[in-house]
Amino acid sequence: MEFTRRQLAALPALAGAGGCSPSSKETETGWPEAWNRRLLESALALEGPRYDKAERMLTRVLGPGYRYHTKLHNSRVHPTRESLEYALYLLEVGGKQQSDRALATLDRVLGLQDRDEASKWYGIWGWYLEEPPEKMAPADWNWADFNGATLLLIELRHGDRLPAGLRTRVREAILHCARSIIRRNVSMRYTNIAVKGTFVTLAAGELLGDAGIMEYARQRVVRLCEAIDESGSFDEYNSPTYARVTLANLTRIRMYVKDAEARRRAAAIERRCWLHLVSHWDGRRAQFAGPMSRCYSTDIGYPLWLEKSLGGRLRLARPGDVKQGGDAETAIHDFRCPEELAARFLEPQDSHQHREMYQAAGEGVAPVVGTCHINDAFSLGSVNRGDFWNQRRPVLAFFGGRSRPAASLTVRVIKDGYDFSSPLLFSVQERGYLAGVVNFRDPGGDRHISLDLVKNGAFDCGRLFLEFDFESLPDGFTFEEEDGAIRLESTIIHAQLTLRGGRFGRYKPSAKVTPGKQSLVVTVDLVSPEGPKRVVWKNTAEAWAAFTLALGGPGEVGFGESANRTPFEMRTAAGRVHLDWRTPAGALSLSAATGPAAVAAQVAAYAAAIDGKPIPSPRLSEEKLA
Repeated sequence: MEFTRRQLAALPALAGAGGCSPSSKETETGWPEAWNRRLLESALALEGPRYDKAERMLTRVLGPGYRYHTKLHNSRVHPTRESLEYALYLLEVGGKQQSDRALATLDRVLGLQDRDEASKWYGIWGWYLEEPPEKMAPADWNWADFNGATLLLIELRHGDRLPAGLRTRVREAILHCARSIIRRNVSMRYTNIAVKGTFVTLAAGELLGDAGIMEYARQRVVRLCEAIDESGSFDEYNSPTYARVTLANLTRIRMYVKDAEARRRAAAIERRCWLHLVSHWDGRRAQFAGPMSRCYSTDIGYPLWLEKSLGGRLRLARPGDVKQGGDAETAIHDFRCPEELAARFLEPQDSHQHREMYQAAGEGVAPVVGTCHINDAFSLGSVNRGDFWNQRRPVLAFFGGRSRPAASLTVRVIKDGYDFSSPLLFSVQERGYLAGVVNFRDPGGDRHISLDLVKNGAFDCGRLFLEFDFESLPDGFTFEEEDGAIRLESTIIHAQLTLRGGRFGRYKPSAKVTPGKQSLVVTVDLVSPEGPKRVVWKNTAEAWAAFTLALGGPGEVGFGESANRTPFEMRTAAGRVHLDWRTPAGALSLSAATGPAAVAAQVAAYAAAIDGKPIPSPRLSEEKLA
């Protein structure tokens, strides 16, 4: 059967809900238990019509667009991960019909796991019923972590309600997941999967009484702490998407794992993660200021997980704000922000700048450092060295208030309609002033940094351009453009963006401005836009673009004239470009390579300074976790 909201409202109350019906007072403070039920009901109401009774799984419709790992397009498919999650949420609401459907779904998906220990794909699933792991491009080993975690929640929360035979199969599947995770032994720099797999192995080791798995898991927690201790922060820095994944699994360790030492270490990581997030919080806009290492949506929208973590006091999100299926994961997790950090989320901070080292320096290699400046009018965040994979936000600004969608500036490099992964960013920022150079790595990625590579150092493209996208501007904004300098004025933000120079082979890039009703898009074509082009890196002596960006509040008298008059010099020599920009915030200097080269060579050519001194690289915390 398919479930309507009316039918779901009649379901038995969740354990601990005290039989309460969902509250209509969506402005009340705190996090009422009834909101958890409301989120589960919303999720099931959305997924019910998508359930395929014949296959006993959920369905999804894939369009023609590119997606990592899968070769499937324009088809109706049955996802394994979402189907398992659906089974969990059905068990959460209870009732015979719901439990019967959950058990049928669980039975179906368990049968799709590769359980052959001799198999390359041992312990994982394909994303879809229609595409087992061996047919994917390539398989996603994270499915041992994701599905293993969901199966553990099913066992830990509802195992005693499962038929004996099915419960045995669930435990066997968890064992295969744990062994697959151990075999893969992912880098602890892969933050969200490092933490997720740690939960799976810890919980599986305890559940199954497996000493080998438990010993691996204990050592893994230590290795995770050691990896964080290298910089004091996270390789997957400031990721709204994956910070939530990380926190969800640290929360699961707190909720379900008994080992005292593992719990102590996980609690310390959890607090560090919250310190990291609050240090990037732009309270005026209720957004995470840039830069971001991995991001699916620049605007965090209505983050119920964050609202629940703060006990409903952020007053940004309520269950009714979620129109497309709720957030059932938030409903069943005890998300908690440490109280000593909560005030920094709840009260907008005074104007300040936060700098943080995300990855420690190596021999002859500069550290990866993020800078975010936050004031009443805007936040501007950037990373000193990064790339333009479509999940990155190497330069990101928010301005105005808490509006949704957010007023923002994003910077991308686009090849034939999709974010190009080969370009790199090198930058230096002080307060609202940023200087940047975009250049290219060879070898490098096309649409993905590792799963879709540029082959043999050559590619075809119709268009390849650098884009600066100002979105959700207020009505009545104005702009002027002259010799590559674009000046934007509005009631919420003033900006001056200047293309300082660049070359791509024999082509000299130039800036084009396209205004919309509430947007302003500046594009810098890197190859001539007339017709298809063949780019061969070994035949391309130069491939770079340099720019400066200045942001100011609408109340800053003379901002535009001041930005126009800031002394600037640029010179090129011996395969490098050097920028010197004397801003009201300080003298910014930046050097980067002008030709395509391997990442190590590009990083070695990079240098930056503020007032003649290297960019500071402070640790988020001096406290050691290991």
